[in-house]
Amino acid sequence: MNNENKVDLGFVQIHKKVIGDIAVSSLREVSGVRLATFGIISKACEWIGRKNYPSVHVTIDQDDQVSVEIKVAIDYGLNVPDVARQVQDVIRAAVERAVDINLKEINVNIQAIERSA
Repeated sequence: MNNENKVDLGFVQIHKKVIGDIAVSSLREVSGVRLATFGIISKACEWIGRKNYPSVHVTIDQDDQVSVEIKVAIDYGLNVPDVARQVQDVIRAAVERAVDINLKEINVNIQAIERSA
């Protein structure tokens, strides 16, 4: 391609909330895992269609490296370390695929073990 015809159209900014949304959406790929919810506020926001994820924190350090902390609940009987690694793997792959960012770290905080109904 000839660089003479190249036009600079500006830059793209990706809000850290978008990275959090991608992380939450990727949880569907791991069986027996769901985002930990906290109280009626989270459920009310979900009910009216507003995204409110107090269980996901995305931080950008002074070196512009991005980290994700996610709080999840898993089903009783699953191997906790294996599930946590699967969560890390799917989040890393989803973020890299969607926004081309290499995450510094993905911290998985298991908040609850729940029995299926």
